[in-house]
Amino acid sequence: MRIDRLAARELGEFWSLREDVMVLPGHSTVLRTPWGELTLERPGPLLREALHRMQLGPVSLGNVVPGFPGYDVPEDEWNEASQELLQSLAPLQHVIVRHLAIGASPLLSVVPLSPRATFRPPPVAPGGELRVPKEIVLRRPGRDPVLSYEGCDHRVELHGPDADRLLLHLQEGKGDFRSLLDVPLPQTVVRAARAYAVAAGMLSAVDLKGAARL
Repeated sequence: MRIDRLAARELGEFWSLREDVMVLPGHSTVLRTPWGELTLERPGPLLREALHRMQLGPVSLGNVVPGFPGYDVPEDEWNEASQELLQSLAPLQHVIVRHLAIGASPLLSVVPLSPRATFRPPPVAPGGELRVPKEIVLRRPGRDPVLSYEGCDHRVELHGPDADRLLLHLQEGKGDFRSLLDVPLPQTVVRAARAYAVAAGMLSAVDLKGAARL
């Protein structure tokens, strides 16, 4: 039996660096990015450890800082170490990929596409009729859905057997936690996905026109 079959269907949040970012540690840490080199002068131990782990793949930053907050934890409830790490990571948002998972199964990734990209999910995603416009949903043969449009700063990738269920939730835009497939996703997961989609600019009350960019 696969390990992800044994994991509880609970929300997980993970962080990684873009696959084309290289970390060169030292007295000053250098990040080689698609947009040039970025030098971090005397990074603290928390940032160095986080970058090391994030270069290896998606990681829970709770393994770096105990009590690291989820997207929906108010800033005034962050512990001191979490505040330090999040402040250090803030200038690096354009090279950081954010992930959602159900248990051990990846579900959604938000990939930055621009040096201007910033990503801060709202603690509570807006309700109402915000939805993913059909024009930005890409389906490639044999691949999971991708959300993208011309000029966007992020690409949203959906993964795995729950991808279509989640896409229905995002397209319906009403916050109904049961999908047309009649297989419910955890409410915490749908709320988080809506918040991530809002932060990535993929939920809208108006159709977004233009050719998609991968």
